Amino acid sequence: MLPQIKSKTQNEVYNSQSSALGVSAGGERLQMETSSMTGLPHVIDKKKAAARTANFNSDVQQYMNIQHFEQLMQTFHAHKNEDGSSGFDINKFREVFGKVLGGGLSYDQMTMLFMKIDANSDGTVDWDEFSTYMMAGSMGEAQNMINVIDEKIRKLINGPHKDMIKRIDFVPKERKYVTVSREGIVGIYGLNLKLQKTIDTKKYTPNMSWVADSLFMHDHGKLIIITDDRQLIACIAQLENNPLCLAYAPQYDDSGDLILFGDDGGYVNVLQITRKFLFDNSSDSESCEQLTPAKLLRKDSLRKNSLSYYRRKIHNDWVLKVQYYQEMNGFVSCASENTKSLVIGDLERKTVRYIHVPKGIKCFDPFSRLWNPYVLSKPAGTLAGHNTAILNLIVNHEESQLISLSEDKVIKIWNIRNLNCIQTLMDKVPHRPENIISAIFFDSSTRQLLTGSNKLDMFKNLRHTIARSHDAPVIAAMFNENFHQVVSGCQGGTVSIWDLASGDKIFQFHNAHGKVEITAMCFDSSGRRLVTGSRDGIVKMWNFNNGQILRKMMKTNDSEVTDVLYVEMGFNHYIIAVGWDRKITIFIDDPDHFETQPVRILDGGGWGAHRGHKDDISSVAFCVPNLLATASVDGVIVVWNLESGYIKLTLREPFLDLRSKEEKVVEKILFIQNPEQMSQRFHRIPLVSCHSDGYLRFWDINEGCMVYEMNCQITEDEGLSTMALNTDSTLMILGGSKGHIRIFDLKNFALDNRSDVRTYESQIVMKTFWRAHVQSISSVNFVATQDVILTSSKDGTVRVWNADGTHIGIFGQDIPWLIDDPSTYMPLPLDVKKESALEKQHTQLITSHRELLKKDVLETWKHGISKELTEEISKTSRQELGQKIKHMRQKAIQVHIIKNWKEQCELRKIAENWTIDLELISVKNQKKFFTFDASLKPLKSHQQTALRVKHEAVFHMLTCHNLEDIPAFANPGPKAQKSKKTL
Repeated sequence: MLPQIKSKTQNEVYNSQSSALGVSAGGERLQMETSSMTGLPHVIDKKKAAARTANFNSDVQQYMNIQHFEQLMQTFHAHKNEDGSSGFDINKFREVFGKVLGGGLSYDQMTMLFMKIDANSDGTVDWDEFSTYMMAGSMGEAQNMINVIDEKIRKLINGPHKDMIKRIDFVPKERKYVTVSREGIVGIYGLNLKLQKTIDTKKYTPNMSWVADSLFMHDHGKLIIITDDRQLIACIAQLENNPLCLAYAPQYDDSGDLILFGDDGGYVNVLQITRKFLFDNSSDSESCEQLTPAKLLRKDSLRKNSLSYYRRKIHNDWVLKVQYYQEMNGFVSCASENTKSLVIGDLERKTVRYIHVPKGIKCFDPFSRLWNPYVLSKPAGTLAGHNTAILNLIVNHEESQLISLSEDKVIKIWNIRNLNCIQTLMDKVPHRPENIISAIFFDSSTRQLLTGSNKLDMFKNLRHTIARSHDAPVIAAMFNENFHQVVSGCQGGTVSIWDLASGDKIFQFHNAHGKVEITAMCFDSSGRRLVTGSRDGIVKMWNFNNGQILRKMMKTNDSEVTDVLYVEMGFNHYIIAVGWDRKITIFIDDPDHFETQPVRILDGGGWGAHRGHKDDISSVAFCVPNLLATASVDGVIVVWNLESGYIKLTLREPFLDLRSKEEKVVEKILFIQNPEQMSQRFHRIPLVSCHSDGYLRFWDINEGCMVYEMNCQITEDEGLSTMALNTDSTLMILGGSKGHIRIFDLKNFALDNRSDVRTYESQIVMKTFWRAHVQSISSVNFVATQDVILTSSKDGTVRVWNADGTHIGIFGQDIPWLIDDPSTYMPLPLDVKKESALEKQHTQLITSHRELLKKDVLETWKHGISKELTEEISKTSRQELGQKIKHMRQKAIQVHIIKNWKEQCELRKIAENWTIDLELISVKNQKKFFTFDASLKPLKSHQQTALRVKHEAVFHMLTCHNLEDIPAFANPGPKAQKSKKTL
């Protein structure tokens, strides 16, 4: 089965024209017909359209027809290389495709297409690879469905109607919905769709028959109803034909408004009404002179009667719909006839343009897009999907969507930009007196879809909240430099490919690991293949451009894979998987075998003191030529020689055993490999790790020690969840568990024997930070070519930001962006905006509380006199009293601070081992260090010496008092002369 051609070629896109979308009376297809309505509002402006036509990610299927496909097949089969193979190399591929498609694809597009098809990177593409790519892409296209309407949020509203609803409308000024049924009952509903008022129009016109259509005049607050008894307005005598459909042109000119209606004689009727007429002939007026159509046709009718009328024979069949367009001062109408199916007329001239469609057109709705202005007679595209006649169309201009309703009660939602159906709703509820949906309405302000039978039915639009890239938490989002694409995967098993330039979704495939969750992702070294790990321990390799699985790698157990890594070591290519089995599973990248087993498993067993990990492995990193580092949830980092399997060293931060289990987790590790510094022989490559306690730690793998740590918490209790480096390792980006992003400048960072804490502080500088998500960030990435940052989160979104924190957009949003045009960028997401405001308010309250507490404590002992001391004033000299107050003040401050420290220690269950160094409270020395006394508790070999670290490293939550506020002991006394005082 060949892929269906869905739209015109890119070469036929020239100019900005409007298109009318019509439905044939026979039923099943929607056709786009071009017209000269140049003034209609644009759904997609020129810049955005240009971005889409210029990007490299266009689908090759839109450039091909059956003749192209057959010609390529013959060329593939006829071609033979010197070695007897039939595959094309990249030069031959460009040559053949250039001839067959006649320049439809550019040089860069053909190069990109070759890389997509040649997923195994063997440098050739044969017929089997090409046809598989095309077929998989076609099948994947059908799976590219997005739920726009939430079928679960559906509400059936009882109302006053006993017959079918003919019209649903919304009155913005009153913020009310209006429904009109066939028996002439008008229902008025509030925003919550609660019935507020019912009007029976038969009270005003007792002999009124069925309502054919109605229309609300928003600027006048009046409702127009046309009926099957040839009546339009009570003051107008019966018309020659029955009106069938209505349109309204408010403020047509200085004289008044226009009402257009089509009738069963094929006429389009135009009624011009002044405001005086509407005021004099209100519904409660009993005096209404009967005006015949003949009187209204006179030239002076508007002056005499405040009303004029004329009509034009347009169709040879019933006019089913008419619409006025101010931009062209004309109308569009349709009928169920073959010759003049859709007519575009001018109110000032008698010229008309019309389109022929077999069986005619039952309804239409206009929208704007780029089309070839020279091909007006043939459809620019066809939307096939309905099985019965289509009754109604609604264009959602804000989201570039089309909503269609067919006779079998099927509602389809289409993406106008790529002509794809993105959701289908089927109504299985029986309706009476007729089992149909008689009216449909989409409210763009509340984003609700309303359908009418004899009752209202409400569906909620999912896009009323933050746009979502995936329906499940996102595992990772990565930029592919070869294809200029972003690839993201979620726990639900869906992999999506996005165009970074516009945010459009290019392709997606589902159920990558069946019903099992995706847990890890990475690219191979060429960027042409995607590697995914799953909850059940299986690792797969994909051609992510068409969803074709290339390789399946089976571990020896079904433990979850938490991280995957593609490694090139010499001429060998490996896929490394780590996870809950606490082992390193190594697969060789072998294109000759679809299913492979591990070639090696490293677990550290049998290597003496180094016995690998004792807890789940959370992250893995590689450094040329053969160093592999793995980190686990118990805070241990192990550095391996990947070639020999030998454990080079084990790294642990000094206070690891004193931390709670939740604070120990190492979330991510990376080697800082700066090409310039690596060229220096004396340079040592540092390892950096981010931790769940909010700290970033730097390690010297040559010395086997931690050289520096820094607290990166933006808010209290926020841990680090992920990090990334740019290509030259001069910038680092960190993601937090509460959604914050931090960017650090590492240009001056290097391991040096002379470096100390102050040196590293000056080398590692935080440039900026902002909040990107409200939930934990799962991945971050730099895109050097565009200088933007990608973030993904458990909230199901993938977002794009400038390096300064300016929000560009969310993949999956309805409005595309232009990456080089800041005017197309989206405002800060609502969830982030709301949480940031609450966070700022909370921080201000905490800061104010701490300042007041500090001021209260200090002021009390500086100026206050206790009741006890007041009683002794007469007994004690002023000098002695001053010394006593000073001593009590010192003691109170010390007790207060020590109490806070001890509470922190007790929370960490380490209080018995902490002491306060006397140097800490020495004004002269002003050293801000705590001391851990290793002699008080048997510790491991690497902790036998007393360790001194900055106070922020352990007590970063204690900010009630600065250490400068602590006075020196006047006379410490014998106890204080001891080297330590144990808490």
